[in-house]
Amino acid sequence: MRFVREIEVYKAENPSRKLKVYFLFYEDSTEVQKFEASIRRENGAFESLIRQKSLMMIPVDQNGECLGLNSSIEPQASSSQNSVTRKAGGRKEVEKDMQVIVDMREFMSSLPNVLHQKGMRIIPVTLEVGDYILSPLICIERKSIQDLFMSFTSGRLYHQVEMMVRYYRIPVLLIEFSQDKSFSFQCASDIGDDVTPNNIISKLSLLVLHFPRLRIIWSRSLHSTAEIFTSLKANQDEPDEVRAIRVGVPSEDGIVENDVRAENYNTSAVEFLRRLPGVTDSNYRVIMDGCKSLAELALLPVEKLAELMGGQKAARTLRDFLDAKYPTLL
Repeated sequence: MRFVREIEVYKAENPSRKLKVYFLFYEDSTEVQKFEASIRRENGAFESLIRQKSLMMIPVDQNGECLGLNSSIEPQASSSQNSVTRKAGGRKEVEKDMQVIVDMREFMSSLPNVLHQKGMRIIPVTLEVGDYILSPLICIERKSIQDLFMSFTSGRLYHQVEMMVRYYRIPVLLIEFSQDKSFSFQCASDIGDDVTPNNIISKLSLLVLHFPRLRIIWSRSLHSTAEIFTSLKANQDEPDEVRAIRVGVPSEDGIVENDVRAENYNTSAVEFLRRLPGVTDSNYRVIMDGCKSLAELALLPVEKLAELMGGQKAARTLRDFLDAKYPTLL
């Protein structure tokens, strides 16, 4: 069928030459069925194209015309002028200077250079938390495939995500693939239903379950990452360099600033509290406001626990856990 279409194109380009195409088929043969199937596919493709084009949105700068290779510059200028006059009386929009705070260690990769080529202003600093700061709320930890596996093996990724969740509202784990390799960890047939300690999918699932606020973004290449950064920075404030440097660094008094969870709380005690039975993300702050320490919590009656934890069942679960006898070998 492709050869026939090439002949038709040749005839259209050379109308002076008379060409005729003859098809010879055996009746009820497989060749006839293949030819009819190809015709149906071609008709379906054209019908889909016509239908999609009828619903397609036309940009205002094209003014309803297709800007092809043969179009002149003047129509483009006039359509651009029309589009400008439609927006706030012809006032031009002020382009936003995008800034990205980048950890110094990330300059071993090519991503900062790609971001610079995209028009972003790169601010190199030494960060204690995260690799890229896109806004006061968004912190990104970037991992290549090899680095991701190594970070899971060493346990470094758990600590990095924990720090991002502690200090930023929107922590993001960016997994960046190589452009010349498959955009997947493993084949779909190799992914099982059971959670295994050596499976990368299981490790990611457990990581997300442990940190519900963590967002995971998949990137196909460096240039895709740059496009993702541009999308994430839309409608966001620019990051503060001084504040980003101080995140995670204790002051002379030992107080860490910008801690989203609790700046002046004992973070180890808070983590221990959140792991107790019956304590959830919705009630642990109320418990912290009602108790000065874990020792005081252990002495509270069930009625007071029910008032703080928002239910009798959760209070009884915690009380039974605290009153349970420690098993001995005797």
